[in-house]
Amino acid sequence: MKNFILAAILLIVLSTFALLASCATVPPSSLQNNEQDTAWLGRKKLKAWDVYSDRCRISRKLFIEIGKSLNYYITTDDDEKILYLIFEDTHSFADVIHDIAFVTKSYVQGPNKVVAHGGFVKVWKSGSEQVMKEFFEQVEKNPDYEIVFVGWSMGGAIAHLAAEEFNFRTRTDEANPDSGRKVLLITYGCPNLLYGKGTREYFERCVKAAYNFANVKDPFAKLPPVSWNYFVIRRIEVGQDYNGKKHPHLSYGQKEIYKDIVIDEPYVQVSE
Repeated sequence: MKNFILAAILLIVLSTFALLASCATVPPSSLQNNEQDTAWLGRKKLKAWDVYSDRCRISRKLFIEIGKSLNYYITTDDDEKILYLIFEDTHSFADVIHDIAFVTKSYVQGPNKVVAHGGFVKVWKSGSEQVMKEFFEQVEKNPDYEIVFVGWSMGGAIAHLAAEEFNFRTRTDEANPDSGRKVLLITYGCPNLLYGKGTREYFERCVKAAYNFANVKDPFAKLPPVSWNYFVIRRIEVGQDYNGKKHPHLSYGQKEIYKDIVIDEPYVQVSE
């Protein structure tokens, strides 16, 4: 019990810092015609730092809020033929409460039992029906578009849950994630949310590829601790030599933190 109380206090302090940092003014940004490079499935390859800057650091006015502070934004890059579902980071006191409500919550998806961070599950389930309804409408309008789910911080955790939900809803066989459509998942500074290796392994089967970038000096990306059996789908550690002025949690739009990180896959560019 003592350890639980100490952990809760630590999470409150860290989450409050994140809230103050994230409430800084974020200039509006066009999500269209982003300059990228080289071939990416016949299109251009996504740069990790550009995805963060142009998809996560957008004006808060663009996000739609429903349910228990579930904030999302759907947009397309028609030049690159990509459909994006983006989730907002921690930005309110209600979000901080959800951040620290890490006691697990479980729910059933067909024959699969999902066990995850209770606060994030609560947020996602409070508005998932509306989000999925609106997103599937866009999928029908853009059937040949690549699908990318994006989130920073708390938004990354929600993006995990949304990616599994999308896959589940498109399956022809409820028990088999391979029978459903899979998205590309890109997150930054995402807290650990999947409880147990079984849940993590199941989620890995629900996505085409996952890039959960975590600055090794970012404390928020380490909570709740892995030692408590919490995980993300796949962690890619960056920023080993980061000495920038910005807090590590705000560093993901800086190209230098991805230095020397090379991923031998055709989706996301992390170094030149």
